[in-house]
Amino acid sequence: MISIVGAGRVGSAAAFNILRFRISDVVLVDIAENLAKGEALDMMQASPAIEFDGEVVGTNDISDVEGSEVVVIVAGLGRKPGMTRINLMNENARIVKSIVKEVIKHSPDCKLMVVTNPVDVMTYIACKISGFERNRVFGMGNILDTLRFRSYIAMELNVSREDVRALVIGEHGDSMVPLVDHSSVSGIPIKDLLKPDQIEKIVQSTRASGIEVINLKGATTHAPGVVIAIMVDAVLRGRNRVMSVSTCLNGEYGQSHVSIGVPVVLGRHGIERILQLSLHPDTQRQFENSVSIVKSAINRIRS
Repeated sequence: MISIVGAGRVGSAAAFNILRFRISDVVLVDIAENLAKGEALDMMQASPAIEFDGEVVGTNDISDVEGSEVVVIVAGLGRKPGMTRINLMNENARIVKSIVKEVIKHSPDCKLMVVTNPVDVMTYIACKISGFERNRVFGMGNILDTLRFRSYIAMELNVSREDVRALVIGEHGDSMVPLVDHSSVSGIPIKDLLKPDQIEKIVQSTRASGIEVINLKGATTHAPGVVIAIMVDAVLRGRNRVMSVSTCLNGEYGQSHVSIGVPVVLGRHGIERILQLSLHPDTQRQFENSVSIVKSAINRIRS
């Protein structure tokens, strides 16, 4: 069973994708009980069309997460036009701390997936508050950035997105680091296919893509919803997917006391292992800058 705390647009989209991909039953928790129940009822009525007999339950009782293999924390304030993810930090830190304390009481053996922004800071908080082994706590962010990066590469080359492979590391925010040197189309490095100015345009579009959607429609929904489902699938089915997720580092990449996006193997136990890449010196500097931004934010959290 999967529990999702937060039945707003992203949480509900994630729940429906988990059902649509036939991954698991879902408990959808929200302080607005009618919202959670209404979303669950709406999804149940759609289930004959997606040919899945799984159960989705809406509730305002956090104790209903009991027995969950993964608890996804989506609850919190969302970004508005003109806001950065860091602007949300202190209020969302309060919310995440409260949720984590309840989750560890009712589902102490679960894996924690953090989606609430700023996700790297919130993942660090979840690691510290939960006391879980670090492999059991991870944040969604760079996988979404990677999908956006892949989409822009495909659009620039007019090729199928399916054939594009890429990675993004660092903060899920303005200092994210798209790994140009590790990006390819059917094994062909993108540096062999695109000019430097085209690549730079793609990188900048990737960094700005989240706020572009927010400016146009008020919130991102479909992309994060499907990314959460992909991550849940990797854990529940032991898929050992290679993905960039936010994780608490303990010396990897020369960093500690921070949670930040790096490539990992995501499987049955959560983070099965962290993959340490050899980064180009310029990329290493960008990554270190991204880490410093997240560490600075962590240090500014009000206790």
